[in-house]
Order: sequence, then structure tokens, then C-alpha cells
Amino acid sequence: MEFEQTTIKTTAHFLATARYMAVLNLVLLIASLIKEHCIVFNLLLAVALLYLHIRLDFDQRIFANSQNFNEFDRTLVTLGLLKQTKARSVTERAKGAIRLWYSAFFATLAQLGVWLI
Repeated sequence: MEFEQTTIKTTAHFLATARYMAVLNLVLLIASLIKEHCIVFNLLLAVALLYLHIRLDFDQRIFANSQNFNEFDRTLVTLGLLKQTKARSVTERAKGAIRLWYSAFFATLAQLGVWLI
């Protein structure tokens, strides 16, 4: 049980770092719009990154405030936000959230690469 709590807290703190990426994403988007550089591609990246950052913020809040993920899953099903769910461990949930963070990180690298071209 203590390992689960440590995993939950560590994941919440790790996901909170996505805010710094979001600031960089916004700066790069504004810079590309000002320079009129690859605007269409940068706007598509911005939309994808916005989605990723919304998901990351949501996941971060869940990890920071939830102690019972089974209850959370039942709530999602009750609200119609999820059709059904299989039981997942805290470690599986944390790994999924971290994969999402890495997706945002690599999209940020792509955005930076396009801006540097």
C-alpha cells in the first residue's frame, strides 16, 4: 500500500512538469505565427499539444487527488464517460500517464524542430 501511495505522488509530481512544456509550446507557436513560418503545420501541432496538455493536466489532478482508482472508474462509467473498464493497477495507470507525457515531449521536440528549420 505504501508503494502505491509513493507511485501516485511521484506520478502526480512528474505530470505537473508538463506545465513547463506547455509554456514552451505556446512561445514556439507565437514565434512561428509572428515569423509566418510553417503556420499550418504549427497550428496542427498546437491542436495536438493542446489535447495532450489537457489530458496531462486531468491525469495529474487525478493522481494528486484520488486514493481509490476503482471508485474513480465507477464514476466514469456512471457519468457515461467510459463504457466499461478493466481493473488496472496503480503502476499500469502511472505508466500510461507517463507515456502520455512522453508523447507531449516528443511533439514539443517536433515543434521545436519545425521552428528551427
